[in-house]
Amino acid sequence: MSLFEQLSSLAQRFLDQDQDLAFGFEAAAGRFTVVGFSVQEAINTPFEIVVDLASLDPDIDLAALLDAPACLGLYSKYQTPRHFHGIVTDAMRGDSGYRRTFYTLVLRPSLSRLDHGSDWRIWQDMTVPEVAAQLLSEQGVTDVDWRLAETYLPREYLTQAGETNRAFLERILAEEGIFYAFAHSPDGHKLIVTDAPLAMPMIADPVLAYNANPGGQSRGVWVSRFSQTERLRASHYAMEDYTFHNPPAGMGTLAVGERLDGLKGRYEHFAYPGRYKDPASVGNRFTRHRIEAERVDATTGAGETNCLHLNAAFQMTLAAHTDPRANSRHRLLAVSHSGQQSAALEEDAGDAPTTYSASFVTQPGHLPYRPAVPRKPVVDGPQMAVVTGPPGEEIYCDNFGRVKVQFEWNRHTPADEHSSCWIRVSQNWGGGGWGHMAIPRIGQEVIVDFFDGDADQPIITGRTYNARNRPPYKLPEHKTRMTIKSDTHKGTGFNELRFEDEAGREEVFLHAQKDRNEKTRNNHTERIDNNWVQSVGAEKVIEVGDNHIERIGGNVFISVGPSNLGQMFSRGLQTLTEGIGKVASALGLPGVINPGTGNYALTVEKSKTEAVGVLSSETVGSHKYISAGQQISLNAGTNVTVTANRVLDLSAHSLVAIKVGKSVLTMHKDGRVILSGKSFKIDMEDKIDAKAGEIRLN
Repeated sequence: MSLFEQLSSLAQRFLDQDQDLAFGFEAAAGRFTVVGFSVQEAINTPFEIVVDLASLDPDIDLAALLDAPACLGLYSKYQTPRHFHGIVTDAMRGDSGYRRTFYTLVLRPSLSRLDHGSDWRIWQDMTVPEVAAQLLSEQGVTDVDWRLAETYLPREYLTQAGETNRAFLERILAEEGIFYAFAHSPDGHKLIVTDAPLAMPMIADPVLAYNANPGGQSRGVWVSRFSQTERLRASHYAMEDYTFHNPPAGMGTLAVGERLDGLKGRYEHFAYPGRYKDPASVGNRFTRHRIEAERVDATTGAGETNCLHLNAAFQMTLAAHTDPRANSRHRLLAVSHSGQQSAALEEDAGDAPTTYSASFVTQPGHLPYRPAVPRKPVVDGPQMAVVTGPPGEEIYCDNFGRVKVQFEWNRHTPADEHSSCWIRVSQNWGGGGWGHMAIPRIGQEVIVDFFDGDADQPIITGRTYNARNRPPYKLPEHKTRMTIKSDTHKGTGFNELRFEDEAGREEVFLHAQKDRNEKTRNNHTERIDNNWVQSVGAEKVIEVGDNHIERIGGNVFISVGPSNLGQMFSRGLQTLTEGIGKVASALGLPGVINPGTGNYALTVEKSKTEAVGVLSSETVGSHKYISAGQQISLNAGTNVTVTANRVLDLSAHSLVAIKVGKSVLTMHKDGRVILSGKSFKIDMEDKIDAKAGEIRLN
C-alpha cells in the first residue's frame, strides 16, 4: 500500500466517525496518530512542518526516521485533500501516556540538506541557473521545476565564499531576480524555481469568499478576516559600477517603482557596486529587481481562513469582501497552518473537536515579486595563492597582464590554466603605455586581496617568498642588498640590477644575460672619480656623428695584438702603429677605429690634427711607412734630426732641394746638381777624388 493509500485509509476512518476533519501521518518507520501540527511556509524560504504525534510503540527508532521522507495529510468532507511532504530533520521522543508515547517530528524540504554543508568554491563561465542546477543535483535535490522566462548571461567568475550551500544558492538566485517555492503531493515535494511571479499558478479551489461572521458553520470554505496595509517604501533605486575594460564609461542605472500614489517625495536607494559590468544587458535588470524587492511589502493583505490549500507563492482570488478593492487576485507571500486532533487519542482524548486554521500574508497579484538580495559575504582580508598556468609553461598571462591562481582552499579544480578567473596584478606604476610591469610567474606565491571584500573581484597586491621559493641571496648574510633579479624564460640565466649598501662596499651591479641597449635622446654624462675598466670580448665599435674629443690628463697606454712584443710603451705620450696602407684599406671603416689581430687601423675621411703640449714620441718595432697623396711637410721650431743606423735613402722623382739661408743644393732628375752660395769650402782629412768628362775651374 502506497503512502497516499495509507493516509487516505487512515483519514477515512476518522471521517467515517462523523468528523468533518481528519489528519494523517506516515513516515519511514513506526505508526503514528496526529495530535497536532503547525506548518510555516513563505515564498523563497524552506517550509517547516512540526507534527505532534502519538504511537502505541514506545521504542520507535528515531535514527531510522531522520533524513527520510514523511507526509502529513489533511482531509475534509468539504475540500479536496491537502498534503505536506518533506524529509524528517528532527525527531524527538516525549512522555508516555496511558497507552501511547508522544513524539514530535520536524519536516523540512530536501533543499534543507544544503544547510548542512558549506564550501569555498569557484564557478566559471556558467549562468546562475546552471550553477544552481549543478549544486542542487550534487546535494540530491532532483525534483526541480525550472520556470524561467528570461535569458541569463554566463558569469565569468562566481565564488562561494564560505557560505552554506543554501545561502549561496539563494544569494545568486536573488541577484538575478529568481526565487523558489514548493508544491506538495503525497509522494513528494517539488522545488519550483522561477523568475516569473505573475505566471505562478492558482491554488486548488482558488476563489475564496469573504465571510466575517461564519459563526458555528462547519461546512464550506471562507476567509474570515482580511485586512490591507500600505507602507512607505523607497520609490527609486539607483546603482553604479566600474569595469576596467571601459573605465570612462557611465555605468549608472535607475529604476522607478510601481504604484507610487501617496508618496510626497522621492525616496531613493543608491548602491555601489552594483555587481554588474554591462548596464544595458544586466545592470538595468538588476536595478529593476532591486526596486521590486524593496516594494514587495509596500501593499499587503493579511487574513485568516479555513482553506486547506493555501501555498506560498501561489495565487488566490478573494471575493465578496465589503471593500471592492480587496476583491482581486492575491499572491501568497507567507502562510501559517495549524491543526489539532485530540479525538485521535481515543481514551486519552478530551472533548475538544478537530480544528484547522490558516493565517496568510498576500501581495497584489498584478505586482511583481522579487526576493531581497542577501548581503554578500565579505572576505576578511587578503589570502595567499600560487600562480598557475598550462603544463610546460612558465609565464601565463593575457593582454592585460592578468594571471590565474590556485587558492589554498580550492578543492574542486586542478592547479592549471582553469583554476581561477584572470586576476589583475597591481604594479608599482601604471599609465597609458608606460609604467612598471612584472608578470607573476607560474609557481610564485602571491597575495590576493578583494575589491570591497568581494570574493568575485580578486586582485593581486603583492608577492612573497616561502620555503619553496627562496630569496635570490642568502639572508640575513646579505641583508644590505636590494635587487631586481629576473630568471631566463625557459632557459638558464638572469638579468639583474643590484644595490649593495654595506658601508665601505657600496656597489651598483648590472648584469645582462645577453644584450644590453641604452638610448639617450640628448646628453649623456658620466663621472668616474677613480678607475674605469672596460673589457670587450669581441669587437668594439664607436660611431660619432660629429666631433670626438678626448682629453687625457696623464698617459695613454694602448696594446694591440695577442702579445706585448714591444708594443707596451711607457715614456711620455705614445701612439702605436698608424696604419699599413693595405691593411687600413682592408679593415678600415670610415671614421671608425677597428682593432684586428695585432693591427691598429685608423681611417679619417677629412682632416686629422694632433696637438701635443710637450713631447710626442713614437717607436716602431720594425718598419714604418708614411704615404701622402700630395705633400708632406715637417716644421720644427728649432732642430730636425734624422738618424739612420745604417742607410739614409732620400729619393725624389723630379727634384731634391736643400736650402739653408742663401746656400742652395739642388738635384734635378736630368742629372744636374747645382750648389750655390756665397762661398764653398772643402775640408777633407784624407783626399778628394773628382772624375768628370770635363772639369772647368774658374
